[in-house]
Amino acid sequence: MRVLFAGPPFFGLLYPMVPLAQALRAAGHEVLMGTCGAAVGHTVRAGLPAVDCAPGLDPDARYAQLERDRRGKRPPTPGEGGEPPRGQGFSFFSDEMADRMVTLARHWRPDLVVHTPNGVVGQLVAARLGIPSVLHAVGFGHTAAHVRMMNNALAGAYDRHGLTGPEPLAAWLDVTPPSMTATTEPDRWFLRHVPYNGGAALPEWLFTPTARPRVAVTLGTVRPVVDGVSPVRWVVDAARAVDAEFVLALGGADLADLGPLPENVRPVDWIPLNALLAAGDAVIHHGGAGTTLAALDSGLPQIVLGEGADRPANAAAVRDRGCGLVPAGPDACTPELVERLLTDEELRTQARAVAAEMAALPSPADLVGRLVELARTHGRAG
Repeated sequence: MRVLFAGPPFFGLLYPMVPLAQALRAAGHEVLMGTCGAAVGHTVRAGLPAVDCAPGLDPDARYAQLERDRRGKRPPTPGEGGEPPRGQGFSFFSDEMADRMVTLARHWRPDLVVHTPNGVVGQLVAARLGIPSVLHAVGFGHTAAHVRMMNNALAGAYDRHGLTGPEPLAAWLDVTPPSMTATTEPDRWFLRHVPYNGGAALPEWLFTPTARPRVAVTLGTVRPVVDGVSPVRWVVDAARAVDAEFVLALGGADLADLGPLPENVRPVDWIPLNALLAAGDAVIHHGGAGTTLAALDSGLPQIVLGEGADRPANAAAVRDRGCGLVPAGPDACTPELVERLLTDEELRTQARAVAAEMAALPSPADLVGRLVELARTHGRAG
């Protein structure tokens, strides 16, 4: 079986798909990732073949500009034109990739397409070839309405390829814990989220026991491009009053805006998040989908900032499940909030319960047979 993955060019959305692609390859199937930007190289380093379907596109720069434009506009009133609904801006890479990805698929002839809610170019490709498309969810903020909105933003691409719109999804892979899911799709398949964050040579200190708790702090890979590191300045200030070690995993971002760092704050350029969480006691993060799922899988209590894009939905899911804290605003970002993160045993108990729930879900390898059967029964229309 041949499976084409439509990979978003943002690591927090791309990486959650990698374990399924690797499981398919390990079972003897052919996989190919269509993506763009730096995600091409990261896919290759994961041991997967990839094709750049939007040569010359800088996804980070484009997204940063879209965010600046969005923030500079007055929100339209009901019934008024203007800014597209939140989320449509994230479909820009699907539009940029559409034509080359359709051509790639016509030549390679996949039996199945897998895509994320933001990567609806995969659904377009599946409709063009008459093959099933499978949605691989990546967080709590994606619903059927969200996917429809993304497809609406691709109306021009559908028209270019002689299509009126997408065909229904063949399956919806839900990687969120059943006790937290908001998905009600009839063709939902639960899938265990297996954190993948790339490989690295890990520092020895990561495995050295510490006398005080270790707190991982991250903003993912997208938010620093837009906002810099200022969203975690309060963490650095709080660290001066909290007896813990804080590891700033900010991807090599410029930390000058944070000022002098206290002795218990350790900046690092890059450590795979799953490895850092395995050596930690708590995590503070922005609320990106991939980061939130990795934090839940780790069983650590978390503070989720949850601002922008799908992050409020991810933060709310964590808060409502009782396994993390969401500050109500800047005034709530205090040393006392961090102390509660480290000392509230109920948070830790619920976090471990969620991790156990996720561990019991079908693994990517468990779903390979079902995907083969799905491709066989749906067949190829053209």
